[in-house]
Amino acid sequence: MRGSRSRPPMQLRSIFLFLLAVIAGSVSPFHHAGAGEVTPLNLPDIGDAGGNLITPEQERLIGREFMRSVRRSLNILGDPAVTAYLQNLGERLISQVDGYEQRVTFFLVNDPSINAFAGPGGYIGVHTGLILSARTEGELVSVLAHELAHAVQRHLVRSFEAGQRMEITTIAAMIAAILIGSQNPQVGEAVLNSTIAGSIQRQLSYSRLHEQEADRVGITMMTRAGFNPRQMVSFFETLQSANRYAGLRALELLQTHPLTLSRIADARNRAEQINTGSKGDDLTFQLIKSRVKVLSGDNIYLQRQKTADEIPLAATQYRQALSWLSEKHYDKARNTIRQLLEKDRQRVLYHLTAAEIELAADKPQAAHRVLTPALDLFPNNLPLTEMLAETLLKEGKATEASALLEQQLRYRPERRLYALHFQATKTARRYADAYQSLAELNYIDGNTVQAITYLQQAIEQDSKSQYEQLAMQARLAAWKKEIQTTRTDGSKKH
Repeated sequence: MRGSRSRPPMQLRSIFLFLLAVIAGSVSPFHHAGAGEVTPLNLPDIGDAGGNLITPEQERLIGREFMRSVRRSLNILGDPAVTAYLQNLGERLISQVDGYEQRVTFFLVNDPSINAFAGPGGYIGVHTGLILSARTEGELVSVLAHELAHAVQRHLVRSFEAGQRMEITTIAAMIAAILIGSQNPQVGEAVLNSTIAGSIQRQLSYSRLHEQEADRVGITMMTRAGFNPRQMVSFFETLQSANRYAGLRALELLQTHPLTLSRIADARNRAEQINTGSKGDDLTFQLIKSRVKVLSGDNIYLQRQKTADEIPLAATQYRQALSWLSEKHYDKARNTIRQLLEKDRQRVLYHLTAAEIELAADKPQAAHRVLTPALDLFPNNLPLTEMLAETLLKEGKATEASALLEQQLRYRPERRLYALHFQATKTARRYADAYQSLAELNYIDGNTVQAITYLQQAIEQDSKSQYEQLAMQARLAAWKKEIQTTRTDGSKKH
């Protein structure tokens, strides 16, 4: 696990918090209909995207550049199981928004603070501290819904004026500097002291309106997805606890979003007018929390945790199995997971962890025997499929691994899958495919120039069909055009 990063300076973090009101659950009073009535999700009119706003396509490019900075600056945990869990919750929420076509992508940040943030292009960062501090799935969902509302309403890019004439790469760098800071505090301060940063900071005075929109859209998404909006109020109490017990760090978190008793009371009153839905899947959530605790080293300054008798026994056992695994006590881990599977074979995390144990113990054949029936139970499950590909590679079956990954990549162009596909095709000496996957991997990471180089090398191999060659040529042309776009005015009218 990577070491902790240095924190951005106080000024930078204050603007970070002010920018999007990304503090978990720190939301304005909700706007919705009368008692028992769920508000239709009619999104506010945000203007003509072809006019003064950055277009959705430009926002997508900004988002990719933003994520390039994120990967350099934050400690991202690429755990397939937790990432898939967040992604599934997010897609359940975003499906409640009619006509929204932007892809949303969740990623997990190893940071103990109770936080989440919505970057441009639908990228949503979730801190491990947020998951560990939530008591129910519904509390976590309340924050995800609020951040998704920021993405749906394009609040971040709406903060930029069309007349600034900044390149897309510059906009992305500015957003990254403000949202996550820089590994070099002096660089962050320089950005904040620049004329452009001052202009952006002045525009953020409109963020209160954005928060009101995010409150309304977020709570409606949550309610329509079957969750009780009271969980939002419940998470307010988590923030109160953070303020009361966690010292200066929590106070800093709440500085720009004061959480008053009257505000909590108002939110509770409005949520009770709806009062429908559930707290979510408690066991699955507790299993995910167990996984995050082990992955993150349980380095959290606040946990408003349930008492021991309230935590499901299965979650306690699962955490013990993961702890045994991390300590390389494979027999103990194996026995604990076997007990869980004997009681309940319908939990995908049990099957996944059983295979993880065998792979860690350097027993890929045993892992394969675990994964085959698991995929019969959960067809096309992404974490299981990814682990099977890793297993096949360890078994020396690179061709089978690449074929499995290609099936998934047709409709799931995930970064981890491209990385595995590169390994598989390189091992199988299918160099055109290897270069192509390496190109896609670099493109996802925001290294478009390098991606173009690798794609050209894939084309030069001349080992694919005419149709595939034409498809790569078209992809190459699109990337070259994109390079030109990022070097022009990011707010150019189309």
